[in-house]
Amino acid sequence: MSILDEIINNTKSKLDKRKNEMPLDKIKKEIESSNFLENSFKNSLIDKEHAIIAEIKKASPSAGIISEDFDPLKKAKEYEEFGASALSILTEEDYFLGSTKYLKDVKKITSLPILRKDFIVDTYQIYESKFIGADCILLIASILNDKQLREFSDLAETLQLDYLIEVHNEEELSRVELFSNAIIGVNNRNLKTFEVDIQNSVRLRNLYKKNNIFVAESGIKNKKDIDMLLANNINVFLIGESLMKGDFS
Repeated sequence: MSILDEIINNTKSKLDKRKNEMPLDKIKKEIESSNFLENSFKNSLIDKEHAIIAEIKKASPSAGIISEDFDPLKKAKEYEEFGASALSILTEEDYFLGSTKYLKDVKKITSLPILRKDFIVDTYQIYESKFIGADCILLIASILNDKQLREFSDLAETLQLDYLIEVHNEEELSRVELFSNAIIGVNNRNLKTFEVDIQNSVRLRNLYKKNNIFVAESGIKNKKDIDMLLANNINVFLIGESLMKGDFS
């Protein structure tokens, strides 16, 4: 069993508890009675020479603890001052040591739109994402079938959430070509082996002929990497580990 399979199984096993603690009907009522400020994730990325989605995460299965003195509020303010266009916040608790609380707390102190970075396998999590203040959700093509991708993206649109569909290879890219409203992200990290190849974004960008926002994710460590991606028609970058460690150069 791969680490990805472990994460998915763990996510599914914890969902029943979450649903009991906060029933879906209650979440729906809270959403209906709340006034959410519109903060379009997509709009924050378009019409820019380049845009950075800066990620807030304490740990990952591949890197272990990334930030010993983890302070999501401080990091969010740093990113905003640094000129990030949007934020990505890990909410997966056991493998990335994330929390929905981090997202809720950051939402209160930032004007930047937020991507909820998690392993979404159930519509409950999409309603939950809206409820906690996310502006965009992550849909990972490798863990969702075509029916789920359509159902989840339709629900996101109904809830006025943007969605980033993450792909890793040519087959997954071909599956998402009809999602005209999606942000397309290419993860340069193989989620089964955790090996990183930044050229993966370049290969898939050359195959992708649609006009959707196209994001390179993982393995971007310095300005040289960004310049290389810009030269290959990629101008949106999701950067996490190197920014969290403070060694992006």
